[in-house]
Amino acid sequence: MAFSFKRFQQHIPCRDTILAWRWLSPFRTQLQDRRLWRLERKAVARGAAIGIFFAFIIPFGQFFAAALTALFMRANISIAMLATLVTNPFTFPPVYWLAYSIGSLLIGQQEIAPLLEHAIEAEPMMVDMHWIDSSLAWLKSAGLPLVTGLATLAVVGSTVTYVGTLVIWKWRQDQRRAKRRKPAA
Repeated sequence: MAFSFKRFQQHIPCRDTILAWRWLSPFRTQLQDRRLWRLERKAVARGAAIGIFFAFIIPFGQFFAAALTALFMRANISIAMLATLVTNPFTFPPVYWLAYSIGSLLIGQQEIAPLLEHAIEAEPMMVDMHWIDSSLAWLKSAGLPLVTGLATLAVVGSTVTYVGTLVIWKWRQDQRRAKRRKPAA
C-alpha cells in the first residue's frame, strides 16, 4: 500500500476543528494566527528550532512544551511538535551518551570510560531486566555532565536548525526561481 498524502490528510483535524476544542479555549485568540498553521519560512524555522530545543532539554512532555512555546513565539506548531521526534526510544541512548560526553568535556570531568564499560555490560536482551535498574542508576549518577551536555545540545542544535532551515529554504526558493526563468529548449 503506497503512502497517500490525501489519505493522511483526512485524519488530521482542520484548523476550525482544533479551534473548537473546549480545552483550547484560553488560547483561541492566539491560535487564529495563520503563521501557526502555514508553511512560511520564518515560522517553520522557529518551529523547527523550538522542537529541537525541547527534544534535548526535556526528556518527556516535549510535544506540549514545544506546542505551547510555538504558540507564543508565533512558530509553526506542527513543525515544532514534529521536530521533537529527534529524540525517541531509538535515539535516546546515543543522544544521552553524546550529551554526557560533551558535558564531561565541558566541565573538565573526562571520565567517559565508566560510561563505555556500563554500555558494554548492559545487555538489553537480558530476561531479568536488571539492565534497566542499572541504567537508571547510571543516569542518576551522571548528573551535572549529562545536564550540561543536554543544555549544550539543545542550544547548539536549535541554533543550527534555525539558521539551517532559513538557508535551505532560501536555496530551494532560488533553485525554483532559476528553473522557472530557464527558457525551454
